[in-house]
Amino acid sequence: MKAIYRLGTIVAAIGVLVLSLGCGESNSDNENAVVTLQVGSYSNAQFKWFDLLVPRAHAAVSSLNVCFKRLRFKPVDENSDDLDPTDDEDNVDFDLGQVDLNSAGTTLASVVIPEGVYRRIEIDLENTCANGKSLELTNDQGTFSSTERITIKFSGTFTASEAVVLQLGIQNLIDALNSYNGSGSLRDVAQGVSGSM
Repeated sequence: MKAIYRLGTIVAAIGVLVLSLGCGESNSDNENAVVTLQVGSYSNAQFKWFDLLVPRAHAAVSSLNVCFKRLRFKPVDENSDDLDPTDDEDNVDFDLGQVDLNSAGTTLASVVIPEGVYRRIEIDLENTCANGKSLELTNDQGTFSSTERITIKFSGTFTASEAVVLQLGIQNLIDALNSYNGSGSLRDVAQGVSGSM
């Protein structure tokens, strides 16, 4: 009887050990996704159907140069919107430096993030590039720039799993910058609209 009891205890102990090892592996094995970020194509001119009858002058962005510093993927179950961007735990180094965005679309880079569902992406532009500007643009009104940190937000729902390409829509940003004429803060104009993903 004692032998059967000891054998049962040993089998139970081995079972608990195997289960705990198995659970430990699944809990510590966080799956990651490789996300390749692309800025989608955009239209430079602000066209209205009325323009077919009475043409009018358009302010159009002909050059858009940005200095990428960091980004944040915001999960659907997290609400950390009030954090200072430099202190946010969701920060991912995205120090691409100076990039000229093309109206036909621009592939940026790939980042590794935890798999999951995300509701927003925030990209910080800073003045750490060689030209000392966070954002520089030329439109029909002239050439304008900012040295302030600018955070561009992209809203939508995105599921990160394995290897995926995520296209960021910046048409709203382009539309806002098309009519910028130097009055007011370029930072406020750029942060005042949201992109899509």
